Amino acid sequence: MISNVSLKAKVERFYKHNKTLVLIHSLVALLWPIAVWLMYLLFPDQLKTRILLSRVIFIAICLQLLVLGVQKRHFVVKKIREFFTGTTYPINLAIFRILLFESIFSLDLSQIVWFSELPKELLFPPIGSGWLINIIPINATIAQIGTLLLKIFSFTAMIGLFTRTSAWLTVILSFYVLGIPQFYGKVDHYHHLLWFAAILAASPCADVLSLDAIFKSWKRADRGQLESPGLSRAYALPLRFIWLLLSIIYLFPGLYKLLNSGFDWAFSENLKYRLYSIWLDRDGWIPAFRLDQYPVLYQLSAIGSIFFELCFIFLIFFSRTRTVLPFAGFSFHFMIYQLMKIDFTSLLKAYVTFFDFNAIFHGIGHRLFPKDMYVVYDGNCKLCRRTIATLRVFDILGRLTFVNALDNQALTNHNLLWLDSQALMADMHTVFETKSWKGFLAYRVLLRRMPILWPILPLLYVWPIPVIAKRIYRRVADSRTCSLPQAEIPKISKPNYQPRTYSQVVMVVGTTLCIANLIAGLTVVYTGWPFSAYPPFASLSGPQTVILELVPISSTGTPIPSAPKDLKKEFAAHRFTGLTKSILKETDDPIKKQQQLNALWQVYSRSYPEFQQAKSVKFYETTIWNAPERRLEKPIQQSLIFELNLKPKS
Repeated sequence: MISNVSLKAKVERFYKHNKTLVLIHSLVALLWPIAVWLMYLLFPDQLKTRILLSRVIFIAICLQLLVLGVQKRHFVVKKIREFFTGTTYPINLAIFRILLFESIFSLDLSQIVWFSELPKELLFPPIGSGWLINIIPINATIAQIGTLLLKIFSFTAMIGLFTRTSAWLTVILSFYVLGIPQFYGKVDHYHHLLWFAAILAASPCADVLSLDAIFKSWKRADRGQLESPGLSRAYALPLRFIWLLLSIIYLFPGLYKLLNSGFDWAFSENLKYRLYSIWLDRDGWIPAFRLDQYPVLYQLSAIGSIFFELCFIFLIFFSRTRTVLPFAGFSFHFMIYQLMKIDFTSLLKAYVTFFDFNAIFHGIGHRLFPKDMYVVYDGNCKLCRRTIATLRVFDILGRLTFVNALDNQALTNHNLLWLDSQALMADMHTVFETKSWKGFLAYRVLLRRMPILWPILPLLYVWPIPVIAKRIYRRVADSRTCSLPQAEIPKISKPNYQPRTYSQVVMVVGTTLCIANLIAGLTVVYTGWPFSAYPPFASLSGPQTVILELVPISSTGTPIPSAPKDLKKEFAAHRFTGLTKSILKETDDPIKKQQQLNALWQVYSRSYPEFQQAKSVKFYETTIWNAPERRLEKPIQQSLIFELNLKPKS
């Protein structure tokens, strides 16, 4: 039961009964900023000491939070219970279903087949996925078929056709299709698409705004149940697990930053050099706003980033703070895209789960249509009941009131007794104030209050559609009335719906996903597939970067100029950089590294016809300045790691 006590009263009551507790924790909390300040004052030039002290301070803060949690364990348990037992409307889950599967459907998969044809020497399986290569083959034929099927099933899941089957097939196909590029030296983090799709596959996400919802509504209508599904835990629980997975996505990058680099990750030039490195990975791209030129701003941004990542998991348990998270998350990812060109649009779409669209749409409906509109139908007609049940599936504004013409009490309550009872038995009526429309015109009028069907509304006014539609309606209505049994109000049966079953399945799937990703985070796996911690950017960056440089040599012994940014659109700059870094890290087997470099040259040379005449190619491990203004300067260091002699092309 929700308490009516105001937030201010709760705080005052808590403080009154816990004065000592509040005082102690407040004093300790004030010590942490002082401790950080003293750390930089006493050890200005000792990085390792500062990192060690940062870890001690961070662990102490965690212990304080743990002690506070134990002291207020009843409050903590209550919040956790409320979190997992909350309810919501099906439209909130349905909208996320549409957006998520639209994200998968709209992915640019044109490069998948290209990746599947890369030389096997360039395979760098994600952590824990090496065994998959021997079980699941990677080739162009399977990749092409898988890509086509992924498009089909993600689309059917989006529109809600055979939703559960389509969703699970989307998960399985995404694991294979989206996993192919991950095996070639660079792991891009779109893992959440699989996790969220799996949760939706286990949930009743298609109970509204779907084709399946129409079919289900017909079955309910045949039993006399015309109401659409309402508030239920079955719709809220999947969204709760989405929030938990979002929390895990943010949690470990924040933890890694503080544990690996301490407070120097924020209170230094680290973020500036991190930006330089990312800009270089994106083929020298530079943002319009140069944050690197404002030390105070980029240090504040770094602090805000850590704070957001670490606090997210706590804020999801409080309804008041949950309202702030979508705006904080949008700002966080918007700035990342503007400053680093890292696109997390598909992750941003998950923030729609924080909004109550049922309340939003009903509020909009009351503002747009303050006066009631009634739809009066023959409740003894099977076709009429199915029609009304279908309309309810898409009545997101809730500004249509459906009235059974056989229910005199309902007609009386809504002041509709003035309607002709015989006419009501022959045609469906739409009533607004003292006006009424019947048949085709009734449908056309009521569609004005159904935004989802607005795209087809103008067509209903264009000749000859109204003429044809009236004739079709008349024929169907006349054939229906001829077969009407004696009028009576059908008995209303309970909907055949078992939210407990859905909740149990969602609980199993969601818990499994959370545990798997927690294990990945705790074991510092952020280059895995399909489970992984997200990129932490945890180490401290410096002004220099090591790259792999390919220099083709002509028959005259001079280098052949190239434009790396034109390599191939399928091999994005950051993926090519990631692959070359993976090759540079290959130190155990020199022969294997040479094979990888040879394979890399085969891929690289496809994009440049002039390279076909190269006599040899030299591979250098080159250290350069990563600041945009210094990239054209002479390399700091350059060492030849391999020279590949090529056969001349005839």
